[in-house]
Amino acid sequence: MGNFINPTTLIPLIPLVTSLFILILLASFNRTLNRLTKPVTALIALSLLSSAFISSFDYLKKIEEELVLAEFLKFFEEKNLVLHLNLVNEKIIIFFSLIMILIIGISFYKLPRKKGYVSLMISLGLISSSVILSILLIDFSAVI
Repeated sequence: MGNFINPTTLIPLIPLVTSLFILILLASFNRTLNRLTKPVTALIALSLLSSAFISSFDYLKKIEEELVLAEFLKFFEEKNLVLHLNLVNEKIIIFFSLIMILIIGISFYKLPRKKGYVSLMISLGLISSSVILSILLIDFSAVI
């Protein structure tokens, strides 16, 4: 069994774990966390930036690999789930992450930071993580 902490698995996991962590904090400390809009925005943006950094590092080193999830997680044993990391997928992930960071930055400056702001940031992080995971599950080099 190989090493589960692979940079390929960290690309979608970092925003997912960060968003779930903030969601748990929001459920626990609702009133306090709704006032902490700057740290929440910074955490979500940094998690997406770190995913973009890992993907750009892999792109610059020209790392192309396929990671079979059945080897690591027993839940996916019957399914043929493979994370495809190639140059096309890396470009798409970098571009998408930068667009989402831009959307988060615009939201920070334009939207009023009232009651639903932290929930919006959590949902943007969860959506970003799921889109990045779906990008990794599709082999775009075969499509293009």
